[in-house]
Amino acid sequence: MLLFILLTYTIPADSPIMDNIEYLQIRGLIDIPSIRPYEAEWVISQIDELLINDVKLNPLDRKIMSLFNLILTKNQDFSYLIHLGGVYQLEPEYGHGFLDARLGGRLAKNFKFSQALRFQRASDIDTTGPKSWHDFQIYLTEGMMNAETGLLHFDIGRRNYLLGYGNENDLLLSLDPQGYDGYLMYIPTRYFEFHNIFSVLDISQNRYISIHRIGIDLKKFLKLGFSEALLFGQALEPLYLNPFLPYYLSQWGLDRNDNIMWRFDIQLRLFKSILYGELLIDDYMYEDDPYPDKLAYKIGVKSVVLNNFLVKMNYTFVDKWVYTHRIQDNVYVRGTHPLGFPLGNDVDQLSCSVKFMNRFGLYPKLEIEYVRKGEGSIFLPYEQEGGTWTPSFPSGIVEKKLEIDFGLDYTLRYDFHFRAKAGKCYWRNHGHLSGNDLDDTVLDFSLWAIL
Repeated sequence: MLLFILLTYTIPADSPIMDNIEYLQIRGLIDIPSIRPYEAEWVISQIDELLINDVKLNPLDRKIMSLFNLILTKNQDFSYLIHLGGVYQLEPEYGHGFLDARLGGRLAKNFKFSQALRFQRASDIDTTGPKSWHDFQIYLTEGMMNAETGLLHFDIGRRNYLLGYGNENDLLLSLDPQGYDGYLMYIPTRYFEFHNIFSVLDISQNRYISIHRIGIDLKKFLKLGFSEALLFGQALEPLYLNPFLPYYLSQWGLDRNDNIMWRFDIQLRLFKSILYGELLIDDYMYEDDPYPDKLAYKIGVKSVVLNNFLVKMNYTFVDKWVYTHRIQDNVYVRGTHPLGFPLGNDVDQLSCSVKFMNRFGLYPKLEIEYVRKGEGSIFLPYEQEGGTWTPSFPSGIVEKKLEIDFGLDYTLRYDFHFRAKAGKCYWRNHGHLSGNDLDDTVLDFSLWAIL
């Protein structure tokens, strides 16, 4: 294994190589960390270990691993990673092009840095993103310094976080287009790991979030974890910066009413598949009070069937009152977007995808997604809405969406990736209007170059 790896920058979460990483993980060839996006040095060390140990590989394994050649040949003292791409969507017509540039290197012994910028020009401006100039927007996605000593790893600055084992989202903290400002402390041991995240959500409103997680890591077989997240406002509370004290007891002792979440997570390798799950507890009534429970969960499976078919299935359930809070500053959002599951609350989602992996670089794909969204809102807590504390799920007039897509991914060497997708999207009660049914055609094209 490489002894000194300095590629601290992360790989974009939407990079075409993500499926290749999952394929190697399901095959049991590599292990994935509990926090994402993946750092380039992690990818290099995993694949480098396979090569040095001369692990027995089938022809498809070797083909997939060859697609990482570009990253494996990067200079360890200072290097860059560029993703250049464009996406075109028909009905509704939309297109954007982008340049994602990442670089990193060494500042001093045990000190490294990384930076990531994404330049984007789109037919429709992202109103929640950075200020535009002639339809251009520049996303400052990463800028941090990393220090390591012994088992302690410490990142300070801006980076993104995804905590969990799902595909693209999480119940506790999901990816943000511009990352999170704060720090990450990571302490790994042989069988245990500890994470602590602190981020400033909005300095003008004094809104912050602290998260700590302790996990059991039996490497490729079993992972278990317990996380506690605390969103608070009004003023910076020093006690909440101590990751080694329980946030629940800290809040109780201070007699504050901040927003606390508990999450249990598991990942299990069984029958050549990866099974994972999460349980999020926002509120749970262990006494007989007329107040709603606030629960969410996610279950999923990833498998390689018949050696070639990459199959992923996921179901997510988020109850009506999850993420809400009677104090506006403590609502579990950043701006207008949920910090946890991107679709918010009062919603469930079932997704399935099958991708045919082969040695020829041409990968057909089928994707199915079904979403039910009730009328509940993160910004309307039970204390304000009132009514029954055991509403139907999903509540009110339920908006339903079924999307079926057929796609084709083509990889030329390891530099160029072409994607095409066609399908249909069926809406029922669109906009929570009874009888407002719509059918849309899905037609997307994208081209990526990785340099």
